[in-house]
Amino acid sequence: MVFNEARSCAGVIEAIQDHLPALYFVFSRGRTEQLAEELGREWDFLLPREKTRVREILEKAEQDHPGLFGGRRRGLRRLLLQGIGYHHAGLSPALKELVEKLYESRLVFVLFCTETFALGINFPAASTVFDSTRKWDGRNHRSLLNREFFQMAGRAGRRGFDRVGHVYITIDEKFPEQTGFFDESQVEPVRGRLVISPNTVLSLLQWKTDAEIERFLTQNLAVYQNTREARNLAEELETVDEKIHALRGTFCEDRDSPSCPLLRRKLKKELNRLRNRKKRKKPDTPGRVAEIKSILAQPAKGCLHYACRDAQEEIAVLVERKKELVRRRRELKSHAVDYHREFQRMCDLLEKLGFIEGKTLLPRGLFALHVHVQEILVTELVFSGILRDAPPAEIASILAGVDYQPGRDDVVLPGTYPMDEVALLRSELLDAGVPEYLCVWSPLPGPLAEAWYQGATFEELQKMCNLHEGDIFSIIRREIDVLRQIERAAGEDAELRQIINDIRNVLDREEMAVLV
Repeated sequence: MVFNEARSCAGVIEAIQDHLPALYFVFSRGRTEQLAEELGREWDFLLPREKTRVREILEKAEQDHPGLFGGRRRGLRRLLLQGIGYHHAGLSPALKELVEKLYESRLVFVLFCTETFALGINFPAASTVFDSTRKWDGRNHRSLLNREFFQMAGRAGRRGFDRVGHVYITIDEKFPEQTGFFDESQVEPVRGRLVISPNTVLSLLQWKTDAEIERFLTQNLAVYQNTREARNLAEELETVDEKIHALRGTFCEDRDSPSCPLLRRKLKKELNRLRNRKKRKKPDTPGRVAEIKSILAQPAKGCLHYACRDAQEEIAVLVERKKELVRRRRELKSHAVDYHREFQRMCDLLEKLGFIEGKTLLPRGLFALHVHVQEILVTELVFSGILRDAPPAEIASILAGVDYQPGRDDVVLPGTYPMDEVALLRSELLDAGVPEYLCVWSPLPGPLAEAWYQGATFEELQKMCNLHEGDIFSIIRREIDVLRQIERAAGEDAELRQIINDIRNVLDREEMAVLV
């Protein structure tokens, strides 16, 4: 069922109230909260005994996690007591687990959620509702892919409860193409994609023979899929050309001559168009009308031209299909990756940076072999002496920014350490030819890790920034993982290993240990 965008979410829920619980998919964190508050002003789904049960669950959660509903989550507690919730990556792990528990216990009747809720979590609903079928993909707004739509829509229908699942979509009148909807038979295939990262190259050089490297570069899933599709396209193009050639044999030698019925029919249609008032005013129209009349004045061939007409129409369809196949083949060729060239390019970069010499891993390469995120940057932070010379709190501050890309509106209060050395090192790596995606680092989250290392509470971290609590968790958890990798890479360097281990143990505590 389709709803006009002008209908409020409360109006949508009123229309589908016989098909609850519902997962209401929204494509921004802020809007999940906004719509939940909007619905909460008009609806309360819980009976008194259900409210009592929810209250007991909430109180138990708050005992286990003090301050769970602090800050921007104060309103969520009230909404959950009304059978309404929201779920997105910005929530703390404890809150997400609580919301999931209440939903699974059938104590949340409408859950506003982002698409991540449909990935890997088996919580079906009687209905799914789409706030929109357009999303921001990091570069622009686009319509959902078939596979994205069916991944979410497929949550509708609970085995043992619902004979059918219901899917409802709110349509924006500015994008009428949304009413075309999605075709399950056209779900996009999963495409293989091999990324030749520094760690990939180092691992191949360290552990594989030349023959094994060659097989890895030529027999991976991405190459297989591209080769198979290119072969299928070539075969279909050949078939289309053969059909066109065979159909052209239908035409006689008088085709397109003044006596040909097909040409005469085409000219008659053109003559009717030229008699239009607007066309008549054009200076070249009288001459063209006279030319057509002259041709039509000649005797027509008395033949049954239906076979020619049908052949011509079929040829037109085949020509369009051929254009589509040629376009797809050109697109496939432009996106094909030369993995040998990518491998050699990465080898050249690593040799230039002193990670390898020929096929031999040097100390930097042996270290980076055990690092799986921003391996060049992390290795240089160690070998440049920046991490070795810094106090533990500064190391924590530096590593919090590894692989972090701040949002446009993210704000964190400044910390103690300027981190100019790290910014300079990153700039030097970029100048040396390291691609931007292999040198992702930001000073923004550093003060949060610094404060956490020095014993700040999670509530204090929240006051230092405008980030969602889930994002703060992600920053520290990601850093703990980086520290674990550095500790493993340090090998026999007992001093570095101990420094990193001590920092990791300090960070991996209390709320931040929830995900362990």
